[in-house]
Amino acid sequence: MRKRKVYSVKDTMLFFRRKMYALVTLGLGIFLFVSCANDGFDSDEKFSSDVVNTTLESPKAEDIVITPSADGAKVAVKWPVVYGAGGYQFSLYIVDDPNNPVAVGKENEIVDGCSATRALEEDTKYKVVIKTMGNTKYNNSDAQASTEVSYSTLLPTYATIPNGSDITAYFANNPIQDSAKELAYDLVPGGNYTMSGVVDFGSHLITFRGDKINHPKVTYGAAARLCTSAGLKIKFIDFDCSAQDGLAADASFLSLSATPNSAILGTGSYYIITDPIVVQSCKVTGVNGFIFFNNKKKYCVKTFLLKNDVFQCNSAQTSTAYIYFNNGDGAINDFTAQNSTFYDLSATGNKYFIQYGSSARPDRPGFVSGSLNFYNNTFYNIANKGQMGNYNSMRSNKVYFNLAQNIFYNCGAGEVCRRFMGGGTGMITAFSKNSYWYNGVFSTAELTYDKSNTAIQSEPIFTDAANGVFTVTSADHQTARCGDPRWLPTE
Repeated sequence: MRKRKVYSVKDTMLFFRRKMYALVTLGLGIFLFVSCANDGFDSDEKFSSDVVNTTLESPKAEDIVITPSADGAKVAVKWPVVYGAGGYQFSLYIVDDPNNPVAVGKENEIVDGCSATRALEEDTKYKVVIKTMGNTKYNNSDAQASTEVSYSTLLPTYATIPNGSDITAYFANNPIQDSAKELAYDLVPGGNYTMSGVVDFGSHLITFRGDKINHPKVTYGAAARLCTSAGLKIKFIDFDCSAQDGLAADASFLSLSATPNSAILGTGSYYIITDPIVVQSCKVTGVNGFIFFNNKKKYCVKTFLLKNDVFQCNSAQTSTAYIYFNNGDGAINDFTAQNSTFYDLSATGNKYFIQYGSSARPDRPGFVSGSLNFYNNTFYNIANKGQMGNYNSMRSNKVYFNLAQNIFYNCGAGEVCRRFMGGGTGMITAFSKNSYWYNGVFSTAELTYDKSNTAIQSEPIFTDAANGVFTVTSADHQTARCGDPRWLPTE
């Protein structure tokens, strides 16, 4: 016969303690489930039925929490429960132009909860609008007013340069203070400015910007120069460089500092700028010199981006290159032009679109790989009888070359792909839906290098290229979304 186990007082106490813990945990779980499931709506009698026959209030502005995602692609908006509510009416608007708000996602969406998520763009002003909806079950009425909250993805303004200023004089009188943070200098929307001489941001990380909707204008004088030896973002400004002396050896829209910062001297004796240099949503006219110039120093810019820009050049005085890093043996490791237009008023254009130093190659400044990327651009009369690229050392399997949906019209002597690829094979390449038109015909020589079978072999037919209007009328190009999107029909 089995012996009956005798439990000690200690065992008995432990048994009851475990049972009590399980009951408490179960009860807490039920409470949390009921609380979360009902989140202030009519299914929870305890929380909702106490609020009856009431005109509800929208959530308070200070209680609305706006949180961007880690990659900046989305934003989550959350607000507290309003008891007795039947839901919330939610909208998010882009208000770069306050008089013409643009809804992001569904406008006036009825949300059965306390949060909503929307797509997010950089350099954009937003307005959140939330209104509490009534609940007929409890005879509760809609809030009489919505709550509005402003939000912006713009870098906060550090200083605003007064309208009418000579920007060269402004920075001479207001030197940039040392800061570990990026500093944003704003120009007044629609303002007019001059630049009489050199403005060198040096080693400061700067955003130099205008207004997204109402661009200010900066007029260069003969000796005007905009320089940096660090990361720089130039955005939403129109520049007139036509008075600049194009015969000067350093004439340029943008150049690197004549005296490099010794702190950035790195591998291969390059002065390496690791933060991006960006020109975005700018219209630059009358470029008599270089678009971008290394100032005859051995700089390597890690990332250079031209996005949503228009560059009107007149290379009659220079005839060298638009982007010139050859003198001083410099380079750009990752170059991207996207959604932009480049055109030249001169008969022949510059000798090169891009020219780097002869030893330029990603591993020499210490990078694993490099790239040349061209997406949705319109090139007209750029290096007409010259070369689009001159940098033989970039002809390497460490370099990625991407060419997609670009129009080249009378560019690169009809050898756009060959010269962009450094004179031959070696790069890792990708081509898609490009247009190569030279001297009145499709340039068949391009097919030796662009083997994608996607090249558009008809003429783009611009409406008024002579006056800088490159609206595309070719159905083939419109269907392929080829060229700078500003010249294509809205999708």
